[in-house]
Amino acid sequence: MPPSVTEPFRPNRALGVPLVLTAGIFWSTSGLVYRLIAEASPWQVLFYRSAALLGMLALWLGIRYRRRVVLAFSNAGLPGLIGGFCLGVAFTAYILALEYTTVANAMFILAAAPFITALLGRMLLGERIARHTWGCMTAAVIGLGIMTGEELSWGRGLGELFALLAALGFSGLTVSLRARHTVDMLPAIFLASCFATLFASLGILVKTESFHLLLLDTIYSSGMGLFQIGLGFLLYTAGARHLVAVELTLLSLTEIIAGPILVWVGLGETPTVSGLVGGALILTTIVTMALMGSIVAKKDRTYAHWRFEVIVKSIKNRTL
Repeated sequence: MPPSVTEPFRPNRALGVPLVLTAGIFWSTSGLVYRLIAEASPWQVLFYRSAALLGMLALWLGIRYRRRVVLAFSNAGLPGLIGGFCLGVAFTAYILALEYTTVANAMFILAAAPFITALLGRMLLGERIARHTWGCMTAAVIGLGIMTGEELSWGRGLGELFALLAALGFSGLTVSLRARHTVDMLPAIFLASCFATLFASLGILVKTESFHLLLLDTIYSSGMGLFQIGLGFLLYTAGARHLVAVELTLLSLTEIIAGPILVWVGLGETPTVSGLVGGALILTTIVTMALMGSIVAKKDRTYAHWRFEVIVKSIKNRTL
């Protein structure tokens, strides 16, 4: 029997945190793989990456829900459509950012996503931002400033602008996932792949490029869709049901840490000292937030249990 698309569940941070952390690791491979592509244009890469993701998710949703696929999309509702569009824009902007700026620059600017998400989550969802989260955000900003101080070249601007647009789109998706956190929001990722495939097709036609690629470029581009974003977003959407919006984007900053390291090891692009120092600070922030969140959640459960016992005793005393 296919699972219910509205099955009840209890949020579990112990499950959500490693899911989102692992998703960031999968996403971090994008820069390395993109640099290995020989001739394909960014629009061609985007097309094959998005088309591969589209096929993978269509198969997964079909197997998971069978005849209830329409109901799954219905439950995702308008937030799913909006989130899909935002992520489709983010997919497109990120590939263009990799084309016009360095991998490190693009990933560093993506680190702005948690702060955008925190504000959107507060304004649109009313999600409270805990004090320790504000502290982690401040530390992450400092780390981001250290990392980008010697890296960003705003004089070129175009690649950085695309990276910022990608951060905005990713934040929009995250808030949409939280708006429907009680249901499976994987249909939103499917819609994002549809939008990105459409954007890529239009880009190829406008640029009068071919849909035909070298075999190796096709493999790399499609592999990015299947593994880098495909498996990554399967984990991320699962983790989104257990964590608030700002936690999602802060924890997924593992992408920002691992990405430059992979390019360094794989292609010899040596990061600066400031990049390593800032990355270490952001990584420390991620670990601190995860630990503090677990402590706070444990205290909340203990307090709730104590209050329950007090109420039960009060009722018993009145009865006697």
